Amino acid sequence: MEFDDIRAFVAVAEARSVSRAARELHLTQPAVSRRVQRLESSLGVVLCDRRRRPFTLTAAGQAALERCRRVLHAVRDVRSATGDGLPAREIRVGVAHALTEVALTEPVDRLRRAFPRISLSLGTGWSHDLLERVRAGALDAAVILLPEGERLPAGLEATRLGRERLVVVEPRRGARGTRGAGLAALDGRGWVLNPEGCAARAMLERALHAARVRMRVAVETYTYELQLALVARHRGFGLVPARILARSPLRPRLRVRHVRGLDFPLIVWAVRRDTPADLAPVFRALDQALIERLSGRGRDPARDQ
Repeated sequence: MEFDDIRAFVAVAEARSVSRAARELHLTQPAVSRRVQRLESSLGVVLCDRRRRPFTLTAAGQAALERCRRVLHAVRDVRSATGDGLPAREIRVGVAHALTEVALTEPVDRLRRAFPRISLSLGTGWSHDLLERVRAGALDAAVILLPEGERLPAGLEATRLGRERLVVVEPRRGARGTRGAGLAALDGRGWVLNPEGCAARAMLERALHAARVRMRVAVETYTYELQLALVARHRGFGLVPARILARSPLRPRLRVRHVRGLDFPLIVWAVRRDTPADLAPVFRALDQALIERLSGRGRDPARDQ
C-alpha cells in the first residue's frame, strides 16, 4: 500500500471528482485513476462506484475514507515533529471569486514568510460551494462572502473578517439624472454580472423579483475589470465590490447608481473545520492579515506597481 495512492483516494473522495482531484494534486486524470485502482487492488475491495453519477463511494470506500485521512494526518504530524518547531503541512484554502485579489496577494505572502514549512494549495469558487467543501473535509479553510444575517452551519469554526459593500455602477457619460431612483427605473434593463452561483447576483435577482422588476442579463463573466469595461461601453449595469471600483483605472468613466430598495450587505468570513492545535497560529496569522487587508491597513500590491 503506497502513501501516494492513499493521498489520491482521499483527494478524489473529498473533491467528488477525479478531474478536480487531478488538478489539486497536479497530476493527470489517468495517473489519479491508476493510484486509486492500485489502492483498491492492495485492499481487495472496490472503493469508488464507477457506475453512478454523480460520483459516490461504495460502503467499503466510506469505511476506508476516515482511516485513510488518519494516515495522512499521522504522516503530517511526524513531519511536523521532526522539523524546527514550525508546522510543516499542506493547507488547502478556498477563496470566493470576489475576494481573490484580497486574499491571494499580500496575506498569502505574509503567511509564507512567517511559516515557510507550510505548503498552501489555493483555489477559488463560489462561497456556498466552498462552504460545503469545508464541511466535507475537502478544504481545510475558506474565505467566503455571505449575506448579512445568514447563519453559518453548525460544527464549523468561523471568524468574521470584515464587511463588503456592493454598488450598482453605470456609465458616467450619458447618465440622465437617475440618482436615487427606485427599482422601477431598472425594469427590463440589461446587466453585466457574474455567472449563476454568485451570492451577490442571487441577492439582486431576489430583490428585483420581489419588486416585480424584470432583469435581463446582457453579459456573464467572472472578471470584474471586464465587467466594468463593458458597463463603461453601455452594455448594462454592473454590481461590483466598492473597493474594486475605487481601484479600477476605469473609475473616471463610471459612477455609482444609488437605487432605493437595493442594499447588499455582505460579511467576509474565514471558516474552518476542526483546526489542529499546531495550525492554530497559522490560521490566526492568516485571519489577521485578511482583516488588515480588508480594512485598508494592509499593503496593497497594486499601488506598488
